[in-house]
Amino acid sequence: MSEIGIKANQCLQHYLAVFANHRELTNDVEAMDECIHHFLDQRPAKKGLSWLDRASGLAAAPFWQEADIVKASKLSTLALSRILGHEGAISIELLEYLAQFSPDILRWAIRYSKLFTRSDSLTWNSLRQRLEGDEWRIFIGVCDRLLDQLEPFDQIVHSAENELAHLSLIETLSYLSVIAYEQLIPGARASSEAIEWDVYNRIISNKLKTCSHGDFSLNEDRLGQALKRHLSPIIFPSPAVTDECRNNLEAFAILIVATKERMDYEKSIDWFCFDPECRYQLKPGDSVIYNESDKGHVAWQRTERKFLALWNYWMNRGMLEFVKRGMAGIQIGSKENHEQNTEAYIKAIRSELHLKEAFGLDDEIVLPEGLSAKLFQALLSIELHSVFFKSAYIKPFQNHYSSCGIVAQALSRLAFRGAVEGENRFPMTWAEEDEKVKRTVGWTVCDEYPKGSKLAAKAILKFWTSDLKELSTSLKEQPKLPIPTLYERPFYKIGHYNFQFPWVVAQQNNLTTAVNNLRRIGARRSGQMSETRRIELRLAELLSNFGFAVEVGYQPDRIDQDDAGEVDLICHYNGVILLIEVKSGYIRSTRHEVWLHQTNTLRKAARQLKRKTPTVLDALASDEQLRSRLGICDSSTIDHFRAWIVDTSIECDQQIIDGYLVVSLESLLIILRDEREMLLPIDKISDEKIEKLFPNGQCPKRLIEVVENGEVWMGLD
Repeated sequence: MSEIGIKANQCLQHYLAVFANHRELTNDVEAMDECIHHFLDQRPAKKGLSWLDRASGLAAAPFWQEADIVKASKLSTLALSRILGHEGAISIELLEYLAQFSPDILRWAIRYSKLFTRSDSLTWNSLRQRLEGDEWRIFIGVCDRLLDQLEPFDQIVHSAENELAHLSLIETLSYLSVIAYEQLIPGARASSEAIEWDVYNRIISNKLKTCSHGDFSLNEDRLGQALKRHLSPIIFPSPAVTDECRNNLEAFAILIVATKERMDYEKSIDWFCFDPECRYQLKPGDSVIYNESDKGHVAWQRTERKFLALWNYWMNRGMLEFVKRGMAGIQIGSKENHEQNTEAYIKAIRSELHLKEAFGLDDEIVLPEGLSAKLFQALLSIELHSVFFKSAYIKPFQNHYSSCGIVAQALSRLAFRGAVEGENRFPMTWAEEDEKVKRTVGWTVCDEYPKGSKLAAKAILKFWTSDLKELSTSLKEQPKLPIPTLYERPFYKIGHYNFQFPWVVAQQNNLTTAVNNLRRIGARRSGQMSETRRIELRLAELLSNFGFAVEVGYQPDRIDQDDAGEVDLICHYNGVILLIEVKSGYIRSTRHEVWLHQTNTLRKAARQLKRKTPTVLDALASDEQLRSRLGICDSSTIDHFRAWIVDTSIECDQQIIDGYLVVSLESLLIILRDEREMLLPIDKISDEKIEKLFPNGQCPKRLIEVVENGEVWMGLD
């Protein structure tokens, strides 16, 4: 064993003690997995210990030298992948041993960790020089080929970025805004927007990493000069400056194409790293990676169909609630805007219901600096922005393009018509913060504020705004922190100005925008814990309405440091016990994000259920008060016991994680409300004959059958 530091040795001693203790209770393999669970859960948790210390400590444990134990372990690959994420945490000698005696384990660990993508890694460079045999030769060759595919696009991106480096941030955004409209011309691929905005997001993020303080010291003069030189000549052509703008536009077009191609190949690497069906080969003329079956692709497509069905469900709920609130017969706004405003209002109600029922939001969102925004007003404001930009920018642009066939001319006509009407119809819009607040006040009118509220408007803008100066600093100093995408916070603060891109706001899915703003970017908000509790309480209410007696937050007596802890929900109905562990997150879009969710959040949830199950069974036998609250006369009357992970995410719905079923919270809500028909589009609900899930009344055993067979989704295929 190579020498390790003092802190790493502290971690090693912890893992050795855990191993010895569990070895006596179980066996070597389960003892190793228990050590790995401790490592993955950042234990030992003493102050001053880093991930590197824990990784070095775990890597120094002697059980890695036992090939049979390593191969039998369920978590050895995952643990090795995390260890490989920390340069210098594992000795090259141990890696050589694993390469010889546990090669498949090590190869998957390299894939999971993406070690081969880190060209500056001494570990990878040393290891690949020492690996022998055809299997390793093929593996390294595949890794090299996957990286080689990136190189030409990296060169193009680097060259284009250098050519455009002299442009300020606002000038960069001006050019991107012009080119973005090419995605909105009639006949453009309907599925391209999300892909293109990811590309734009990458380009803007890279620009923010190089911005200087001057980029954010934006005043009226600097803004005017930038627009006059780089945006106006494109929209209102002037021969004296057209060549410069044309050259910049061409460079940006090249940058966008190369960035998109690179990101496509990055997805291939993610496929190789995180798809268990992905196999590899080195054969002339054949792709280096391929799927052994279409199982993964089919599952991904099924998840997409679930997303669409859930979109229908919440829209249907929104329309019913719109009528219930007495809004159906009321004119919203002006007569000419009534139809669009009605759509915005229904979508805002849709999002409000979704966020409250599935994510535990309350009527107000607590923001930094002592501000709070009313949830519905914040949702309504972004929906109204969307319909406004769609009607005032996108549709007129498309009409102009249909008559002239040239993007620049269509943008010119749009801007000119706007100027005649005294409105800004440039490809991007801007206003000083105070002016933007004034314009938003009208959208805050409610019973509490019959004339609107400036403070409420300011809070709403704060909620939806990304301060690009702060974001630039974060990207430079803490590049691994999650950052908002273009659509998650679609208002952008630069200096004293608030910018918006009509081409983003008009097209975005505002429900996903709101969820990820709150749950991904705002994951560390102070209100997160109370939201999780509300999820549990609202689910408990539905289960209670179904007929269950429900105990929320049961705290068994603490026995030792590995005690099970608080139990989210224990439910009883006619001899059926449900033990539910609730996990909340955000809406994921990549294989890597889903894999991380499986191996972090859901792995922990399964581990918690494994520990809580015997604790709950013991409590049901010994805690008379608990039995009384659950309506259990005698624990011997329990004939069905189920432990489920209920997850606010849909991506892993119906999967089995370490023996425990993952049930999406939304599907469980629909099942308990028996509203499967509302997964259909509104115009098909009356046409389709959808049988009720509980035709003979509510029954707990039937509930288990429906949940475990995924019956709520039947008919989607």
